[in-house]
Amino acid sequence: MWQKFEKHYLKILFSDSSSINNNLKKINIITRNMGNLVNDLKQDLFRLTKEKGFLTFMKFLLVNHSFKLCFYYRVTKFYKHNNRFLYFIFFMLHKRSQIKFGVQLPNEAQIGQGLQFSHYSGIVINAEAIIGNNFTIFQCATVGSVRGKGCPVIGDNCILFAGAKVIGNVTLGNNVVVAANAVVTKDVPDNAVVGGIPAKILNYKGEIISK
Repeated sequence: MWQKFEKHYLKILFSDSSSINNNLKKINIITRNMGNLVNDLKQDLFRLTKEKGFLTFMKFLLVNHSFKLCFYYRVTKFYKHNNRFLYFIFFMLHKRSQIKFGVQLPNEAQIGQGLQFSHYSGIVINAEAIIGNNFTIFQCATVGSVRGKGCPVIGDNCILFAGAKVIGNVTLGNNVVVAANAVVTKDVPDNAVVGGIPAKILNYKGEIISK
């Protein structure tokens, strides 16, 4: 037994320095990604409550649909490239939560921290969507593509109210509000409120544009 340990120790001690560097790089990447995961979950939880602590975390994970969806989405995304076994487990849990709450939230989607589902059911987010921080989405809203040709890019602090649709290769700036049942098919600048079918700018930087 000691001989086996000695051989293993010598192998590590005199191994190629490049392999050691590669392992250290992998550890640094995993550590950094874990830190990002924790920060993202903290911000997701902060959107729902100002309380802190492990008990608050567990309470919202068990009873709050929004945080539960965010948790499984982010943990599944983290383990996809770090641990195949844990990825499979959390993938199945995430899939179950999507079916239960009627929310399509693929882990391929790029979504910033502070995600909030104000109500669940009938929500669709495309796998190729790129969404910024503090995104709020209500029931029956869609962020999707048109026959696979382009997908929306949404900035920070945006809100999609009930039934809103953002479709195709369009860009929404920061602080954009999409009114209920609006259909957005064109780019929207920062600090705008849009509504209607097709969506038009109703308010821009606090000034009423159209009725």
